[in-house]
Amino acid sequence: MHNMNVEPRKWLYRVIPWFVGVLLAGLAGRTVLVTDGSIPSDLQGAQWMWLSAVMTVALPLWLAGYIVNPQRTVRIVSKAVEWVLMGFGAMEALHGLGQIAGIYPSNHSLFVLTGTFYNPGPYSGYLAAVLPVALHRMLVLNGKKDRLSVVQYYLSLFVLLLICCVLPAGMSRAAWIASLVSCGYVIFRVYRVKVKSFVSKYRYALLGMLIVSALLASGVYFMKRDSADGRLLIGKITSQAIAGSPWGEENGRTFSAIYGDAQERYFTDCEYSDSEAWVAGTPDFAFNEYLQIAVEYGIWVSVLFVTVLLLLLKIAGSRKHLAGMGGCLVSLMAFACFSYPLHIPAIVSVWLLAVIVLCGEGLVMMKRKLNAVVVLLLVVVAGLTVSVNIYGLYSMRTQTVREWMPVRVLYHSGAFKAAAEEYGKLYDKMSWHEDFCFEYGRALYKSGSYGEAEEVLLKAMTVSGDPMILNILGRNAQESGEYEKAEKYLIRSTRRLPERIYPHYLLVKLYAEPEYHDREKLVREAEYVLNAEPKVNSTAIREMRQEVKNILKEKSMQ
Repeated sequence: MHNMNVEPRKWLYRVIPWFVGVLLAGLAGRTVLVTDGSIPSDLQGAQWMWLSAVMTVALPLWLAGYIVNPQRTVRIVSKAVEWVLMGFGAMEALHGLGQIAGIYPSNHSLFVLTGTFYNPGPYSGYLAAVLPVALHRMLVLNGKKDRLSVVQYYLSLFVLLLICCVLPAGMSRAAWIASLVSCGYVIFRVYRVKVKSFVSKYRYALLGMLIVSALLASGVYFMKRDSADGRLLIGKITSQAIAGSPWGEENGRTFSAIYGDAQERYFTDCEYSDSEAWVAGTPDFAFNEYLQIAVEYGIWVSVLFVTVLLLLLKIAGSRKHLAGMGGCLVSLMAFACFSYPLHIPAIVSVWLLAVIVLCGEGLVMMKRKLNAVVVLLLVVVAGLTVSVNIYGLYSMRTQTVREWMPVRVLYHSGAFKAAAEEYGKLYDKMSWHEDFCFEYGRALYKSGSYGEAEEVLLKAMTVSGDPMILNILGRNAQESGEYEKAEKYLIRSTRRLPERIYPHYLLVKLYAEPEYHDREKLVREAEYVLNAEPKVNSTAIREMRQEVKNILKEKSMQ
């Protein structure tokens, strides 16, 4: 009778860790394949819901597996995560090769290569996170003669080569840097003694290679100079926004709205170069997750986030078999310096898997199992709370966006009055969406509801930094006879993006109003419209300039 009770317990000890590892890694990794064609791709609601649902199921299982058999659970979860990441990385690389060959369609009209993502940047970042994992497995298995090791070696090599074939075509400098740094980390970890000896022996040759690398890096900068200058400007203005509010944003505004106001202040109060004005834009992201966290939630949250990552890296550095997952985390951390991987659920799944592996390994190192279980319990409870909230949030948002999509046809067809009525029914549930708020405000303006339009457009200013909102606010105020307010909004627009010609054109029309005519200001703004160099010399620019000429001619005859 005693033996009958022992056997099921041994069976559970063996099965539960495998069940936890495969389920956790497989379901979380599958986030990259989840799609929903009924809503805009940038919302990513289906992926966020999938990932949060997976975490809600998997985290309690992870806790149970750790309590039943901690050593075995941690080891199996680690192996499962590595192979699942390599499997999905290979699938993404093959999908990208198919897009290059014209077999599969791209998910973005401007780019050939996107994988299952909607943009080549996040796609390249995902591959860059998987690359060090494949490299580590290959290096560790190199030279082993048993059949299983040989098979695993060639599978790892296959994944490595696939990613190396696709990654350059993504044209993501952030992903290239992340790949180089993380692969360097893995090589150093695996061949630490040999690397130190090699560096000592060939230090002058390596110094020369470092100089050549710096020259090549400058070449990468000139390859997309405007883009690089734009990122530098974003970092500069974001840093000023942090200095102005180091404890985070209290009013719940988005990064885009905070940045828009900060950029407006910069171009109003500071001396700036023509090149800065030329590359200025209205970004939705800081292209640096550490700065964006500091802007939205405060410096202390960003410091806490970095501290946790460094602790996880320390855990990875204490065990040789964790070099691959350590490299994955290094890649994500480097990529986060130049992009927005915390806003892409497929890449967030990689973050979570890396954290789970390294956190589990750290808990196993703790001497007292009870302390480890308490810490793990706190981590699981926090993870479940976040997962449930994210699922509820995106479930509501996804359903509301689905309701908005058919109504949006009215707006784009020019039926603004009918669109405004339908948008009004969804406003309470869609006020978080910048496009919705802008379209609703513009529809109200077009249908003559100027007071309501201003209210909605001011709300749009809390979720977006787009100066077009200020332009519509200016036109709305002008139509309602509030000329001073219109001038204020339009001047703010010219300062937010100095190189834009359109707000100067609107100022010309404002100063041409008989009730608000100002000859000096009209001529000044007209000269800007006629002489400024546009970024794109379009038909709209030519039509605006012709209309300005007509206004000047008409006013000179009066």
